[in-house]
Amino acid sequence: MDKRIIDAIREKEQLPASMTDSEIAREYKGTYTAARAAISQDHKPLDQEISDAMAKILPFMRKKK
Repeated sequence: MDKRIIDAIREKEQLPASMTDSEIAREYKGTYTAARAAISQDHKPLDQEISDAMAKILPFMRKKK
């Protein structure tokens, strides 16, 4: 399992630092959590995708910063 994915799982699941990368990889291999962590590395979150699409379609609804 890639180090970036292990780090994302560690952060998301709030795992203790004492848990080694190999233990995390063994425990989370093939799980939904690992799949979500892998996807989140390459894509924007779904709510961000929806927000971007809505801003293109309805520019007047864009949030003012």
